[in-house]
Amino acid sequence: MTPQLALASAYLRTRLLRRWLTSRARIARWQQPRLARLMRDATRQAAFYRTFRDGVLSELPIVGKREVMARFEDFNRLGLTAAQIWTMIDRGEAPRGYDVGCSTGTSGNQGLYLVSDEERFVWLGTIVAKAIPPSLWRQHRVAIVLPRSSRLYDSANEAKLLKLCFVDLRLGLPSAAETLAAFQPTVVVGPPKALRWFAENGVAIAPRAMFSTAEVLDPPDREVIERRFGLGLRQIYMATEGLFGVSCEHGTLHLAEDVVHFEFEPVAGSSDLVAPIVTDFTRRTQVMARYRMNDILRLDPMRCPCGSAMQAVAEVIGRRDDVFLLPNRDSVRSDVLVTPDVLRNAVLAADRSIDDFRIRQTGENRIDIVLPAHVSISAGEAARDAVLRVCEGLGARPGVDLQHEALQPRNDAKLRRVENCWKPGVP
Repeated sequence: MTPQLALASAYLRTRLLRRWLTSRARIARWQQPRLARLMRDATRQAAFYRTFRDGVLSELPIVGKREVMARFEDFNRLGLTAAQIWTMIDRGEAPRGYDVGCSTGTSGNQGLYLVSDEERFVWLGTIVAKAIPPSLWRQHRVAIVLPRSSRLYDSANEAKLLKLCFVDLRLGLPSAAETLAAFQPTVVVGPPKALRWFAENGVAIAPRAMFSTAEVLDPPDREVIERRFGLGLRQIYMATEGLFGVSCEHGTLHLAEDVVHFEFEPVAGSSDLVAPIVTDFTRRTQVMARYRMNDILRLDPMRCPCGSAMQAVAEVIGRRDDVFLLPNRDSVRSDVLVTPDVLRNAVLAADRSIDDFRIRQTGENRIDIVLPAHVSISAGEAARDAVLRVCEGLGARPGVDLQHEALQPRNDAKLRRVENCWKPGVP
């Protein structure tokens, strides 16, 4: 199959599946033969899975980023090592018919990917069908605002389906604003920190659709962006590991169960939070089977008015390694887990003047709150008291330090407003 045919097929299939996947039974019926094919191919072509021939998906071990990166050659059908991929990235090379790339590495452990040309066009056709207004015959001008480019984005221009401009955040937000003003996109995709900066600094663009991606979308950011551009901000949930979800026209973030099978692992200490374990049945070059993501989600049990039965997500909470682990004030009991959403909501509810913040665990029993300089001392004290109340309600009593300073987003890294900076045994 040619890349262009792969793109067209993925686009049409995705559009048709939106109408057909109206029940959980239909989703299972769609996934089952594709998961069986993935099992057949993976156990014959990827060394890690060869001992699982004739098995079923549930028998495969759950893997994570560190394991995959350490044994990269065992998870791809070309047998390429991580060192070989890094050399190709450094030289701007790739095997003929394939593409290689890496993540920004905000977790301290960069991820790599290896995809075929056909797979990257399938990815493009899928995301265009889910996110871009449905017209193959009319070109849209799409701006992707991120700190690292990829040939995945080049696919759009190669296919002449739409005009796509990659805007490099590493060059700074003012440079990105100039590029956007010159390009005049109809669709903008970028992290909320960048979209908010464009909104607050009067960047002269008038997109018809905007998508937040790559970072947690916090309420203050959404409010500023939507008010400035006069549209509903939608979300694209994706990572180096693949495309995992896109908001529908009603604003509901739906998991992409037409291309990925999801399992959900409960988050310890929470009654309604889960971590996704993903199996992408559209990828053959680098097997992504029962891969544990570092994200925390709150699922939405309600049915979306759009009619899709694909799982709705109420909120992408943050990263699992940014959960705070605090000593229980009752020393005989286990440590207290405090998730990012609990801390975020406590600070935002403390005072309406708080429109930005950083909350960091910096010691075994220490939390730092950093607020913008314009936030009053009384509002800051209210935020500190709110965090203390939340922690005490869960059984912890940390020391909470309050600071005021100018908060500027970094161009080369994702914005993490809630971050666990403390590692046991590390001074």
